[in-house]
Amino acid sequence: MWRWLAASLLLAGAPGAGLTDESALFASHLPLSVGDVSGWAIVSGEFETGTERGAYRLYVNPQRSAMYQLIRYRVELLAATSPQELRREVGERVAFIRRPGVREPMDCWMRVPDDARAWREVSAGTDEYVLEMGVLMRVLAAHRAAHLTPTPAP
Repeated sequence: MWRWLAASLLLAGAPGAGLTDESALFASHLPLSVGDVSGWAIVSGEFETGTERGAYRLYVNPQRSAMYQLIRYRVELLAATSPQELRREVGERVAFIRRPGVREPMDCWMRVPDDARAWREVSAGTDEYVLEMGVLMRVLAAHRAAHLTPTPAP
């Protein structure tokens, strides 16, 4: 799973930077251990499928231009497929690859409701973490689907 997730984070091309109106959905501050990402490129988007809807910001570190190292996302699950999904709270999540190239779990946090400055760590290996990695993969799949260029018919 880790290899697939890492492969999903690679970009097919150069990122486009820009913010959309969904920017108000995201907290003004990231978890402190993420550090300064003010110079990073940001790819933003929104999506809706039959099972979820949400918004995301994918951050590209200029020193590692071929991957999204930081991902912020808000996803509302419209149709839960497991008991864990039924209990999942709606709110912003942050996933961060602290040391690209090192095989280790991503750091993950959940924004504390009603406090834009407070974050709660989602510990690797927990059921909550495994659920979030599944949601994160669906966010990346929605982003990829939105940016695929259809092949013209002959």
